[in-house]
Amino acid sequence: MRKVIRNPDDEFFKEYLKPYYVRTKDGQYLVSCNQAGRRPDRAFYMIPEGYKLGYGQKQFSKDVGQAIYKIAMDYLDTVDILVQDAIQGEEPYKTGIQITTSIDCPHSAYISWIGKHMVYHHDDKTKLSCFNFIIPEELPEEYASRIREVWPEYDASVPLTLYDLTETDKDIRKVVSIRVDYFGGAYKKPNLTLVWNRGEADGLISYHGGCTQSRVIKGLSGTGKTTLTVGPQLEQDDALLGKIYYNGAKKAEKISLIGLEAASFAKSEGLSSKSPEWSGLMRAHETCVIAMNIDCENVYYDYEMVGRHKIKVPRVEEGKEPGALLTKEYTLSGTRNGRFIFDFSALNPEWNEKEKWLKCEALVFKRFNTMEPIFRVVDPRMAVALDSACESIITSAVSGKKAGAKVRSYAATDFMAREQTQQALLKWKVYEDLDISLNGNLVFFIMNSGYVGRNDIKGNTRKDAQGNELGEKITVEDSKRLLELVDNNSIEEWIRTPIFGHLVPNPEELDEKHGMKNFSTRFNLLNHYTSEELLAFARQDIEERTTFLKATFGGQENEEKLKSVIEYWNNIVLPDKREVEKFYKKYYK
Repeated sequence: MRKVIRNPDDEFFKEYLKPYYVRTKDGQYLVSCNQAGRRPDRAFYMIPEGYKLGYGQKQFSKDVGQAIYKIAMDYLDTVDILVQDAIQGEEPYKTGIQITTSIDCPHSAYISWIGKHMVYHHDDKTKLSCFNFIIPEELPEEYASRIREVWPEYDASVPLTLYDLTETDKDIRKVVSIRVDYFGGAYKKPNLTLVWNRGEADGLISYHGGCTQSRVIKGLSGTGKTTLTVGPQLEQDDALLGKIYYNGAKKAEKISLIGLEAASFAKSEGLSSKSPEWSGLMRAHETCVIAMNIDCENVYYDYEMVGRHKIKVPRVEEGKEPGALLTKEYTLSGTRNGRFIFDFSALNPEWNEKEKWLKCEALVFKRFNTMEPIFRVVDPRMAVALDSACESIITSAVSGKKAGAKVRSYAATDFMAREQTQQALLKWKVYEDLDISLNGNLVFFIMNSGYVGRNDIKGNTRKDAQGNELGEKITVEDSKRLLELVDNNSIEEWIRTPIFGHLVPNPEELDEKHGMKNFSTRFNLLNHYTSEELLAFARQDIEERTTFLKATFGGQENEEKLKSVIEYWNNIVLPDKREVEKFYKKYYK
């Protein structure tokens, strides 16, 4: 008889999933899945008449899509399912969401177990307005053939995520994922896309980032948002909305920060006892910590059949006991994208009891060449231009793209299902109203979580005559200290750079007053490149950023209103090499 399991607790999952996890030496529940990452290139959107999607978002035929939904729902009516009623979002903006997961393969319940910790318990009051249907397994041929009748190109072995936004006028949003067995692609990303879409429709700002009580850190996947956010002052990690409060003249006066998730889905790669996430990983004996796709002492991964389903599971070596997680090894798991969850309350028991008001907004880039560890932006147009052309180096966190490749994206494109101009214009207004000048009410700054001097202009790693890699790593300790100084308004002098004209802290002040020894030597760009090379990098940035902004906003509603943002970099007048050299010789060592 078909089973429908509703809102089970941790004890249910521990028993139900016992054949599919290993309990590590430190108490974590170690699971695995076939897919090591998500596939953002396999997401499509059904939209109502008159609705406009943005750059990079793929529209799907409403008639075909609804036929696929019908087939997927028919399938879910025949298999065991696990249903969770939950809330995404704190006060003052809660969204009710229902997640239905096929457990025709019982192993798939791991998705719901992790998900249980990422969402809030439903309060039996909040209306359910978002619906996520998850089919982790490949559809049987009888259902796959029905889909091919309406969509001949369908391949049952390839992941598919299909959003249905055709009933947004009724405050209903849906998504179905088929053949997606990776938690981040089946549960986390679809949930957030629906909830962010709802919040944006209500005039809120979406942030792909984490926050403390007054500061947001946002950026693309793999840029270090979690690492730079997690700690005893943690309020939220990875998913936020900002509710704007206006005065009678419709001028933005303040922004309330709203966390959407109750736990962190953190990367394990390279973690050590000094990493800020470590304490969350080690809370396993106090709370439920679920680890996924991570190497572990005395544990190997194997493929097994459960009925018609092929699954990947951890197994303990014969005659041995499971040991500790190996966060710096990746051979056994086959991926560097190991993950684990920990409840925010494990690090900060009062994390959801405080009001959060935005005072500082940081955008994290991962650059490997000429970007300083930190710089401040005081021109709202530059802030919107940087936010709209966020850049990074791809990590293994995103499947379907080559690790190490340079990418550029609108800061929240991966979770957006509407034209980017809407959020860009809203942010521009906020930066103007709150004032991001040196004497303003909002501090906007950029963090570089990568290197200075590592790559040449073609993106290749530079090496010395002995074959050693060049460049200066911007450490977590560097970034944490700089964040602390900004949070406490401790930087006395910001100096204007000759290239692009943004502001950097006086390096001598960092050296002598704030304990950042040798900062002015380590991050002197002339110690890594010639002035001609620095200007060549700047010309490359101008071309790439302008091209991307034109492509992102081209043809969208209100594109003309963003013209000065789109053309911002093209209007930069670069200095000559002597001015560049004079600046770095004056302020750096």
